[in-house]
Amino acid sequence: MKRLTQLPARSKLLLAGLLVLALVLTVFVYIEVTQSRKELLGNVRAEASILIETLNRGSETIINANEELENALIDRLIVTAQLIDHMEQHGSLNSERLRHEAHELGVALVVLFDGAGDVAAASAGELPTAHAGNVAAAPEHATAIERVIAPVLNGTYIWTSDARIISPWSGDTLFVLAHERRTADGAVLIGYSSAQLLEVRKRLGIGQIAQQIGRLEDIVYVVLQDEDGIITASRDVEEMSAVRDDAFLREALVKDSTQTRFREYAGRRIFEVVKRLEIDGAGPVLSRIGLSLERVRNIQQRSMRRVIFIAAGFFVTALILIVLLLTRQRYGVLAEEHRKIRTYTGLVLDNIADAVVATDSQGVITVFNKAAERLLELDADTAIGTQHAGVIPSDSLLIERTHTDRATIDYAETTLPTAQGERRTVAVSTSIIRTNDGSLDTVVCIARDITEQRRAQEQLQRRDRLTAMGELAGGIAHEIRNPLNAINIIAQRFNAEFEPKADAEEFHRLSSTIRSEVKRVNNIITQFLEFARPPRLALAETDMSRLLRDSVDVIRSQAMMKQVRIQLFTDSHLPMLADAEKMQQVFLNLLQNALDAVQDGGEIKCIACRKNDRVMVSIADNGPGIPEALQSKIFNLYFTTKSSGTGLGLSIVHQIVGEHGGDIAVTSSEGHGTTFRMVFPPMQENRHDD
Repeated sequence: MKRLTQLPARSKLLLAGLLVLALVLTVFVYIEVTQSRKELLGNVRAEASILIETLNRGSETIINANEELENALIDRLIVTAQLIDHMEQHGSLNSERLRHEAHELGVALVVLFDGAGDVAAASAGELPTAHAGNVAAAPEHATAIERVIAPVLNGTYIWTSDARIISPWSGDTLFVLAHERRTADGAVLIGYSSAQLLEVRKRLGIGQIAQQIGRLEDIVYVVLQDEDGIITASRDVEEMSAVRDDAFLREALVKDSTQTRFREYAGRRIFEVVKRLEIDGAGPVLSRIGLSLERVRNIQQRSMRRVIFIAAGFFVTALILIVLLLTRQRYGVLAEEHRKIRTYTGLVLDNIADAVVATDSQGVITVFNKAAERLLELDADTAIGTQHAGVIPSDSLLIERTHTDRATIDYAETTLPTAQGERRTVAVSTSIIRTNDGSLDTVVCIARDITEQRRAQEQLQRRDRLTAMGELAGGIAHEIRNPLNAINIIAQRFNAEFEPKADAEEFHRLSSTIRSEVKRVNNIITQFLEFARPPRLALAETDMSRLLRDSVDVIRSQAMMKQVRIQLFTDSHLPMLADAEKMQQVFLNLLQNALDAVQDGGEIKCIACRKNDRVMVSIADNGPGIPEALQSKIFNLYFTTKSSGTGLGLSIVHQIVGEHGGDIAVTSSEGHGTTFRMVFPPMQENRHDD
């Protein structure tokens, strides 16, 4: 201290200036580090919000898909009730028979009620007698079932359904559907286990998303929980704080906005983002994602060490140069860390099966994951930075509507045109991220291609309808055949034994007409019976290329008469296990339809090839096409647009293709022709049909 007082005033001033400058620079660097940490945490918070929004929207999409599955199950319950009613038309049903049919149909309960609402027969047997402690026989359970069947018994509705009905027989919680009986007064009650349906809705897809996200780097945990406990979680998560014991979680459970906080977990400090997710039938659920702060802490520690290094190095070398270099280096490190954080967020988005597209407030695309590239057939490098209207045709992902209405879309189905001229069905949901003042900052769109799901659902529904209608047609045809035979015999006797003296030639002509018409009707009845009870396929290894060529040769003479050109493109050898006679019936039916559709001088194109280890056969014509309103009906039994048609041809085609394990689809537009495309599984996959 004494030596300092002896320094010249200029040296003291310089030393003081250096000390002040060092202090100012140190404070400045510290403030910059702190501010950078805040900005980094802000970026982490914003990206965590997008991440949990993506998790919630993806979960909601899966839940909506499960709801569609429930609707399909309701349709199946209706078909099952009609099948039970059809069985009752051909014989009485007792409890033992109902128990067998319930097992075969895969339902939990089948009950027949008479017109007074009393149990006529039940798959579960006699109703148990109520006794002390027997909850299954409590009167309120029987009252609940009476409430379901009452609208059917009094004729208000043809069918009704209800969930969470307690079975008086077993005490299980059921999802039930009541349908009117047509054979007698009363109702048919069919029940599924509602616990199983709810378990599917909760766990089928959401748990997989939680597991996939939880395996990513810097994700500590992913948890979905409600007030009762954990629904699903990423691995190594055994327990979490209960909602009722945590004020922050209780508040997040009643708010729609994203909530964040810092908390201690497993002995370390983490950043947690929480948001409510609504699951129909199960109440609100909390989505919780824990992010590691280790990277942020490392950045902070390195920044503080640099501050100390800068302060010490100021007195050794040129302070300003060192400060500038270290500051630039610090910013480079922060930018690199920020890039890494954005990279891991991108990995999360790229590993999600749903397409994720995000736009800023001006509609410019900022996020475009791998699934979006596949759905829209466009590279992310091309899409990012451009207006969404120039990338997404006809607002197929509803981003423009969200920008315009300033309102989210929970779930909607749209169609997306492809470069090949096809139209894909897409399930879309959108969400909005707002700034602190409430204005729109980002629009996030989650989209999933559900074309194959809808196509499979339509195939299943069509097969169920054809099966039910075929069985009904078979029963009616069987009853018609007996009086037809009697008419034929009487006509023969009249022709042979009762020849009139006058107009004998007219008499013989009319009796011959009766016999020929009876024969024609009998042939139609035979087709009905074959459709209702098709014979077992005679499967053998068949060359589909040769079979298609032979079928084309059959109708080639008819085509030449109409001056119709037939083009045939086939692979050299396409082996498949098939009933050659049935498959040739399919090809001839489709070829004849194409020949009837085209005008003189038209063209028919036939293709048989291998596509992705499957055999594909297509028959296309350049005729007038099928109106869009009729395309969903062409495979229905009895549907025909021909004046002399029976409406059986395409129904039998659909049945035969389905029996071979294949799928058939039609593509048509008015004025541009029609294409029937059939896809069959590899030979080893349908070998079990032998």
